[in-house]
Amino acid sequence: MLSTEHWQETMSAEAWRVAAIGLWMAIWWATEAIPVFVTAFLPIIAFDPLGISTIGDAAARYADPIIFLYLGGFILALALEKWNLHKRIALAILHRTGTDGRRLVGGFMIVCALLSMWMTNTSTTMMLLPIVLSVSSVIVENAANLSEKDSQHFRIAMLLGLAYSASIGGLATLIGTPPNGLLVGFMAENYGIEISFARWMIVGIPITAIMLPLAWLVLTRIVFQVNIPASAAVDKHLGDMRATLGSITTPEKRVAMVFAAVIFSWMLLRPLMKSVGLDAISDAGIAMTAALLLFLLPSGDLTRPQLMTWNDTIRLPWGVLILFGGGLSLAAAVKNSGLALWLGEGLAPLNVFGTVALVVAAVALVIFLTELTSNLATAATLLPVVGAIALQVDLPPIVLTVPITIAASCAFMLPVATPPNAIVFATGAISIPQMVKAGFVLNILGIVMVTLIALFAAPWLL
Repeated sequence: MLSTEHWQETMSAEAWRVAAIGLWMAIWWATEAIPVFVTAFLPIIAFDPLGISTIGDAAARYADPIIFLYLGGFILALALEKWNLHKRIALAILHRTGTDGRRLVGGFMIVCALLSMWMTNTSTTMMLLPIVLSVSSVIVENAANLSEKDSQHFRIAMLLGLAYSASIGGLATLIGTPPNGLLVGFMAENYGIEISFARWMIVGIPITAIMLPLAWLVLTRIVFQVNIPASAAVDKHLGDMRATLGSITTPEKRVAMVFAAVIFSWMLLRPLMKSVGLDAISDAGIAMTAALLLFLLPSGDLTRPQLMTWNDTIRLPWGVLILFGGGLSLAAAVKNSGLALWLGEGLAPLNVFGTVALVVAAVALVIFLTELTSNLATAATLLPVVGAIALQVDLPPIVLTVPITIAASCAFMLPVATPPNAIVFATGAISIPQMVKAGFVLNILGIVMVTLIALFAAPWLL
């Protein structure tokens, strides 16, 4: 039972003001009364006049290193898109996966997950959707004795596989989905715990590697039975698409070299330097160095001489970077005002239910909450709360903060849950009951998987 006396105790005036701003932001984030990115300006606007923090302290979180990690990652992803390298990678993988129904669904899911590790899930879904639709049409038009039910199940599995794998793939890296980055900034700011790009992948890649085949099984064997034989027409169609791209171009090669150098630096160079006592480079510094190189290096294409120009950044998701800043600024105020401690003490009696029950409840709450709200906004709202609870019940903060972060990207039931869900739903080929049917099964699997990771992997690997 929660302590009634605690809730009757008076918080400091500063903590009450932070609570009011936090509630205000949470309501606007949940209802989207105004764009969620605009809501993130509230700490800059309100903290100084209310005596919560100076404008300098509030604004400093909008320049957190994790924001520059994402900025560099976004620019790198835009370069991949600009020169069609992402499409070449996708078609090369699909060419090798086979053309029967289940293999095609699996092939597209692998491609989408791999690309979503480095690009926004929205961009990945938008890029692959036309290919999915065209391949689906070729299959339906050329498969012999294909029933209407088989045709429908195949289309649904292809489209939902695309949406779900975009979300699952993003879990593997820090730049794959925004809540991951928010967690890194939050843990560094509040607990002095640094989670590097390489260390996150030790946890993230196994999650993706397990969830992806589970999602494939759910879509092709359990919820929707996909039974379509291999098709020579599809093989020819994919071959024609590859032929249209032609040979790999000089700009593609140069972008690929920068991309490979970044991955090498994140995964190997920085850990090696730290192992010998050199900590002169950061994940954010690597990302921004890559971004700078993309603007400096010539493309080798006379019609477009630069790999990247500033006009190319028009499509960069600037709002996500602002939302990062707002979430980190709010989290810092929650801690510094004493509100986090007060919440943690008040909710400490929850430890009577045990660690497993706490984690399961937190994960389930976030997964189903993010069916209706922004995953980044949900994480920004709840991270300070669960972090405080963890300390009060004698748990490492990572045991609760990591699972709710991962859970925020595991909403599969509704079109509004994630942009990929909305994109595939907009095709008109999927109904909400069909999405709920498959998504609910994956939500339950997500609760189990994330709980196991939180209890048995994250505390030792991060």
